Amino acid sequence: MQVNCLRLVADGYTSKEIAKQLGLTPMTVDQYLHRAKKSMGAPDRRTAARWLVESPQSAAFKPFELKSPGVADMAYAVTRPASSEGDDPRTPTTSQWQTRIGFPPLGGIRTTLDGGQKTQAILRIAGLSLIYTTAFALVLSGALKAFS
Repeated sequence: MQVNCLRLVADGYTSKEIAKQLGLTPMTVDQYLHRAKKSMGAPDRRTAARWLVESPQSAAFKPFELKSPGVADMAYAVTRPASSEGDDPRTPTTSQWQTRIGFPPLGGIRTTLDGGQKTQAILRIAGLSLIYTTAFALVLSGALKAFS
């Protein structure tokens, strides 16, 4: 998703426009762009997008593949000004470690449920919550009567 967001930034789109195209919120787009910028070591999002477009690996991108190349891998091939920190973009970031140990991706996992199925799932959860809360209240009131 970071690569897709950077490509759209390179085409001149704003966060709101990118969010509409990719079905995300503008805040999620900003997070993707911030992380991409940070992993590439770019000073701003437009520079990161320019580096991505100018990258030799950028031309090798195949849209029919299920998974696009990572931003950090593409950033390694980009020629950029030397940083004083000496950070290697190939080292895993915090979000990559979280994904490796099983945390869900930022923004959540996309579902294939339609509106009716989502409504049914929400109502099922609400109904079960009501049943459990009522059962807990009855057990608690019974325990209070037994001890008083």
